[in-house]
Amino acid sequence: MTPTSTALARRSARLRRGRTALERARLAGVRQLGSLIESADRYTFGHCMRVAAYALDVARTLGFDDSERATVYVGAYLHDIGKVLVPRRILTKPGELAADEVDVIRTHPERGLELLEATQLAWDVAPIIRWHHERHDGSGYPDHLSGPEVPLEAQIIGIVDAFDALTSTRSYRPAVAPSQAITVLEQERHSWHPEVFKAFLSVFGRACVLAA
Repeated sequence: MTPTSTALARRSARLRRGRTALERARLAGVRQLGSLIESADRYTFGHCMRVAAYALDVARTLGFDDSERATVYVGAYLHDIGKVLVPRRILTKPGELAADEVDVIRTHPERGLELLEATQLAWDVAPIIRWHHERHDGSGYPDHLSGPEVPLEAQIIGIVDAFDALTSTRSYRPAVAPSQAITVLEQERHSWHPEVFKAFLSVFGRACVLAA
C-alpha cells in the first residue's frame, strides 16, 4: 500500500468512527426521549423498547434496508412521545375512560409532532409519529387514512404497538398471553396491511408456537 493510499485508508477509518460515534450519540438521545415517555405512565415501562425491537423484526422480515430499519426503530421508540403532554390522571386512570378522556388520549400523535419540531433528528419519523394509529381499513385516527395512504412504517408500528399493549398489564386491564393477543389481532386483520400482517405472524406466530 502506498503512503497516499495508507493516508486515505486512515482518513476513511476516522470518518467511519466519527459517524459511528455520532450515530450512538443520536440513539442515546432517542432513548432518553423514550425514558421521558415512560416516566409519564409506570404501566408502560419498557413499552418503547419492546415496540422498537418488535418493529425492527417485522421490518427485517419485510426486507427493509439498513436505513429504513433505522427509521422504523427510532419512530417506534418515539411513537408515544405525545403522551407526555396528556394529563397523568387520564394516562393512569383505572377502569374505562370516558369519551372525552379518550378524545384527549387520541391527541397524542399530533402533540408528539409538536414536541419533535424542536428536536433535530437524523431520521424522518414524523409520518410514524402522526399515523401509527391509522388503520388499513380507515378505522384509525387522527386523519382516517386508509390503504396505501398509511405509510408502511406506520402500519408496522401500529400492529406491534397493539400486540405489546395486549400482552402488557395496563391500569385498566391485565395482560393476555401472546397467543391470545394474536387471536385478537387475527380477528381484526382487516385493520392491518396484508403484507405487514403476514410478516408480523411470521415473527410472532412462530414465537408463540415455540413458547407453547
